[in-house]
Amino acid sequence: MNKIQIETLTPVHIGSGNMLQNHTDFVVQGSGDDRYIFIVDDRKILDLIGEEHLDHWMASIEKKESTIKLVQRFAPKASIWDYTTEQITCYADVGPNDTLKEIIHDGRGKPYIPGSSIKGAIRTAVLSEIIALQNQEQIKEIQESVFTEKRGYRNASASGVEKKLFGVDPNSDIFRFVRVGDAYFEDDCIIASRMINLNIRKGKDELKDKSKPQLIEAIGPKERSIFEMKIDTDYYDLAKKKYSKLGKLPEPMQSLASLFASINNHTKKLVESEIAYWQDIQLTGSEDYIESMEIILDEINEIKNQDACVLRIGHASGWRFITGAWTEYLDNFEDVINAARPNNQRYQEYDFPKTRRIDEDSDVYGFMRLKIIE
Repeated sequence: MNKIQIETLTPVHIGSGNMLQNHTDFVVQGSGDDRYIFIVDDRKILDLIGEEHLDHWMASIEKKESTIKLVQRFAPKASIWDYTTEQITCYADVGPNDTLKEIIHDGRGKPYIPGSSIKGAIRTAVLSEIIALQNQEQIKEIQESVFTEKRGYRNASASGVEKKLFGVDPNSDIFRFVRVGDAYFEDDCIIASRMINLNIRKGKDELKDKSKPQLIEAIGPKERSIFEMKIDTDYYDLAKKKYSKLGKLPEPMQSLASLFASINNHTKKLVESEIAYWQDIQLTGSEDYIESMEIILDEINEIKNQDACVLRIGHASGWRFITGAWTEYLDNFEDVINAARPNNQRYQEYDFPKTRRIDEDSDVYGFMRLKIIE
């Protein structure tokens, strides 16, 4: 297995699925640049107030009373660390009804980026790069595999295309030979920020849309970890003899170097197209987003060798990066839009997708650099 260094270039959020409620699941202390979120530990709370006051605790939750006040009533000498487990630097004002979208932690409570998430983003990048090299006849064949019918609805999906290009089942899927480990980070790497939308709206000159904000946890920028990764070509050669349906490893998967070069090329194309698109949108807010993307483009262009790449992953990455934007190569992209955007007839005057997710400072989410170090 190769050792890969991962460095977050922007905040990265891989969600646990949990939503934490202010006052109950977390509390906030401080203000401005010294504002912190503390995650409440239920077991510690119970130890402090005692089981005999459990009813008071339940009543406090129903009234949305701060856990700080609850503890002060029954354990006035307790410090904040006596009933919390984690301190998070917070870059947003926090309201009483705010919820916090939690990142994933391992069994020890450490934040991490699962290998499955990294591998999924790599798979999408490779898929897009392969489709970009297809001729017109091959593109037409791919188009027939994009749509599925379910309960009377037409859905667009990559599964049919992936079966054509990667393998029809788990045994024949060529990505079974790409092995990616989990990347674990230190406890103090987590930040919280408020995610808003960059949204093209009728009659609005301002792109920043704060109507549906979300407070989210993320692994902060410039955090590093080491994980293991390998393209197991030896195992592939053995499996090729056993499974007749196993296809040829495509050029991007011949080695980690070729894989990283393909990923970097894919990310660069998407970032450049984002910059070009928003440069044509003459609305307030686009200039800040463009600046954020230009910083990422500089990071990509600084990579001169095939031992590194920039990859985007996780929540708030946007439709084009999550899907790889390969459907834009298809002749029937309009049909994809109809399937992907409900009530698309109401949005015919807008390009697709018309929103991007950013934080309140117009910084983007999800970018990381991978580098082979061993």
